[in-house]
Amino acid sequence: MLKEKVLRKSASYLPGNLRTLAKRLYYRDRHWAHPAMKEFGTVQDLYYWVADGNLDTVLLLQNYFSVFYPELRTETEGNISLYGKDGLLLGERPFSLLQLGCAKFRASSLLEELQVPTDNAFGTLEVNIAIPRDVLAHIQGQKSLYFWDRFYIGYTNAQGQTCFVHGVDKTHLHREGKPGPIDWYKAGKGLQWAPEIPVDIGDYRKFNVIMINRTSRKADVTLMLFDKEDNSLSWSAEIPAKGVHRFELTKENTAVLIPTELRMRVKGMATQFGRPVVFKEFSNGAISAMHC
Repeated sequence: MLKEKVLRKSASYLPGNLRTLAKRLYYRDRHWAHPAMKEFGTVQDLYYWVADGNLDTVLLLQNYFSVFYPELRTETEGNISLYGKDGLLLGERPFSLLQLGCAKFRASSLLEELQVPTDNAFGTLEVNIAIPRDVLAHIQGQKSLYFWDRFYIGYTNAQGQTCFVHGVDKTHLHREGKPGPIDWYKAGKGLQWAPEIPVDIGDYRKFNVIMINRTSRKADVTLMLFDKEDNSLSWSAEIPAKGVHRFELTKENTAVLIPTELRMRVKGMATQFGRPVVFKEFSNGAISAMHC
C-alpha cells in the first residue's frame, strides 16, 4: 500500500501523456480497479432486505445479458445468498433465467423455503447471475471483462405500497471458473458522510437509516442528528463484516430536538460509496427508500 502511494505521488509530477503511459505499464497485468479482476467474471453488491410481517422485499432479477448480446443464446443460472444482520449466511437459493427472462422472489418466501428462524427480520443479500456459456465463448478474445449489475431492489408493505432503490457499491468479485468470491474491500476506511436530505421527523411514522458494512472487518459507525440550533443526538453501533445496522428515528426518540430541518451526519462509514439507505415509513402508509 505504501509503495502504491509513493508511485501515485510520483506519477502526479509526470506530463499528462507520460502519466497515461506509466499507468498502462503499471496495470499491464491487472485491472486498475482491483488486482483480482483478471479474465472474466461479475462484480456483486450487498443489498438490504427486510421481512418483518409488515414490510417485505421484492426481487425482480432480469437477464441483462440478453440486452447486451441479443444475437446470442443467453439462458443462464443465478444464485441468491441471504445473510442475517450479523453478516452470517442464512442460506442460498439457486435459480434459472431464460433468454430475456426475469425471476421474481420475496424475502419472506425465501426465509420460509430456507427454514430460517423467524427472529431474522432483516439482513443483507447478494445476487450473482452467471455469464451465459455463449457469451463467455464470445468474449474469449478479450483480455478481461467483468459485468456489474446495480439492479433495483423493491420493498412493499401490508397495504400494498411499493418502492425501489438501486445498488451503489461493490462487495464481491465472482471469477468465472474460480473458487470463491473475493472481497472487494478489506478494512474499512472510517469515512464521514453528511446526507443532503433535511429531515422533518413529524412527517414519518418511522425513519430508518440503514448502514451496510461491505468490508471484511467490523466497522464502528455513529449516526449524529442535529437540529437548527445545533443541539444533537447520536447513536453508535458496531457492524460486523458484511453485516447491516438499522438506526430507527421516531418523534419519540428525537423529542429533545427541534423536529424540523434536522441534519444527519454519519461517522465511520466503511466504504467510499457505501452511503446509507434512508427508509421512510409515512403515517398514511406510504413508503420510500433512497440512498443519500
